Amino acid sequence: MPHARPRYLAAEISRALSHSPIVGVLGQRQVGKTTLLESAGAEYTTFDRAAVLAQAGADAERFLQGRAAPFAIDEAQLCPPLFPALKEHVRINKRKGQFLLSGSVRFTSKADIRESLTGRIASLELLPFTIAEAAQRPLPGVCERLLKVRSEKDLAFLSTDRATPAAFSRYLAQGGLPGICFFREAQVRHEMFAAHLDTLLNRDIRQVYPTTLLQGSLRALLEHLARHQGRPFELADAARASQISSVTLKRVLYALEALFLIRMVPALEQGKHTVYLEDQGMASWLAGANRFSADDIVRGLYANLRQEIHYRPELGGRISHWRTRHDAEMPLVIDLPRGRLGFLATTLEEPAPKSLGSAAAFLRRYPVARVVLAYAGRKIQFKGPSMLWIPYWLLA
Repeated sequence: MPHARPRYLAAEISRALSHSPIVGVLGQRQVGKTTLLESAGAEYTTFDRAAVLAQAGADAERFLQGRAAPFAIDEAQLCPPLFPALKEHVRINKRKGQFLLSGSVRFTSKADIRESLTGRIASLELLPFTIAEAAQRPLPGVCERLLKVRSEKDLAFLSTDRATPAAFSRYLAQGGLPGICFFREAQVRHEMFAAHLDTLLNRDIRQVYPTTLLQGSLRALLEHLARHQGRPFELADAARASQISSVTLKRVLYALEALFLIRMVPALEQGKHTVYLEDQGMASWLAGANRFSADDIVRGLYANLRQEIHYRPELGGRISHWRTRHDAEMPLVIDLPRGRLGFLATTLEEPAPKSLGSAAAFLRRYPVARVVLAYAGRKIQFKGPSMLWIPYWLLA
């Protein structure tokens, strides 16, 4: 099986099973939850099978009895009667590690699930593959190490066992959904993206928001979001592009986030959120053929660097963006206990004055921060304690 690779989340699942009676593994369809559940569960079933779903719906309490722990249930959100039964089961039987549930909808977005599982479940989220995870490298710590750099010699770790420009571009085209991204033929991937999105927009979205919107409108919205990733989100522009009213659009965005299709990133200070698609292969497919741009570098860095915060929650890291009314920007900002990193991107081999001006403005506002200028040059350059120039592909 070409996409059966170890996942960074596996160790966290084992830890969570040791202290919680129920563990939830959440994430977009095709992200690899089934493979994880099959490997971590002592017994496995899925509600994608109609007969199993009917059995659980008819008598959920009996369905849970006599199972080997952890009993792994795939697509658990498809059976609402399961959750009151789980609540009662773990109230009586307080052992840890009894159930492992997966969901392609955020459990917190469904009131009946949220009320049943509050305080009884440890919820974990599986992200699409990154370049490092697909290559089976250890979970990177690039941001932490960049904050420790004191000389150009300290940046040597970036020049070994890293991505290449071709690998970076390939990642943007193929994404990280293991059921799709490992197919070499672009046409096959495009057909699979279309089928995947059809399921999400024609069926799954109604688990969260009972909309009567046509798939064409929802698809137009996602295409608009894919083309404007990392830019301040303008509700009016999205409404025009999708022909969805602003009031309805807010509910749709909530549903798309609940399905793990999009992610909102807040401003560091005051300002509008930016939006990223969860999988960059899907984003590229939706956006269509475009010239490689600085925005592509930013979305690639976002998709690959966020894993360091996501899979190390003990760090208390945070991702945001920063912009001023005078067009200075830092499209990606990562805060860690050790300090703050701002990431700027350019496809040029020498950063333009505008980029350098944004870096200077950011450092005036946050004097103890550090700016990483992800550029198309080939040389890693230490420009002083506050400024690093790094070929963008080495950061992934």
